[in-house]
Amino acid sequence: MLENLLRALSAGIFGEEYSYVVRGATAKCSQGTDPGVLNLPTCHGVYSRGKPVMNVADHASGANIGCFGFCKLTGSQCVPQTPEKWTDGKEDVLVDNEPALLSKSRLVCTASGIITIDKDGQD
Repeated sequence: MLENLLRALSAGIFGEEYSYVVRGATAKCSQGTDPGVLNLPTCHGVYSRGKPVMNVADHASGANIGCFGFCKLTGSQCVPQTPEKWTDGKEDVLVDNEPALLSKSRLVCTASGIITIDKDGQD
């Protein structure tokens, strides 16, 4: 019984597992009305299931992060302003010298929105 418990713990059954985020993932903004798609115009050379893996520095509005519909605070188009990198990347897995982006990562918009990963894009 102890052996099965140890096996389950090492397999991550009792802990929350996170996945790598790839081009085509979807994200949500807490102040936006619609989900947005993450893009990676230039691949970093690292792939998961044949799709380019993103890193925490991929936070440029328009280039990496699309529109989230309309902003609940301003009523105008929800185009995120994200001067800081994503948080909670995989520090021990570097993608182009930056931590890999994970499904638990978050990004703060200067308009008070919190951007989270909805689907990692790995279908």
